[in-house]
Amino acid sequence: MPVSARVAWTYLASLAAFVVAGVAVVISNASLSIALCANAAVDSVGDCKLGWAIWIALFAFLIGLIPVALLLKLDWWLIVTMWSFAGLWLATDALDQWWWWTSAVLTPAAAALLSADWDRGPEFRSWQRGGLILLAAAAVSALVWWYVGG
Repeated sequence: MPVSARVAWTYLASLAAFVVAGVAVVISNASLSIALCANAAVDSVGDCKLGWAIWIALFAFLIGLIPVALLLKLDWWLIVTMWSFAGLWLATDALDQWWWWTSAVLTPAAAALLSADWDRGPEFRSWQRGGLILLAAAAVSALVWWYVGG
């Protein structure tokens, strides 16, 4: 697949995964968050529901990305790269910053380019996959550091 088509299909897969995430948030807001926020104070129920909506949207996006990307003939390396970037963006804990949203919009293109097969031979592909594995390890490390650091 040409790299330009890969970028376009990745954005389409991301858009479809966002639709899945939106549906999951609507369903969970009407059902699951009522139970999860039952013990919240009256004035903080909205904050509780928003917090759960953010987490549910993120996980629904990541889970929804798998079948959509595979249906669009995108490979597992792209999915791993998207998951890694999502982990890194989550660990920055900067959802309210403009640069976070800019980087989130550019993530599908970056993931498509970083995981593309550039027809440069098996040695290049091995180094590329090693880099993607290091990116995934960095994302896991950042998430652990973020979670432990509070």
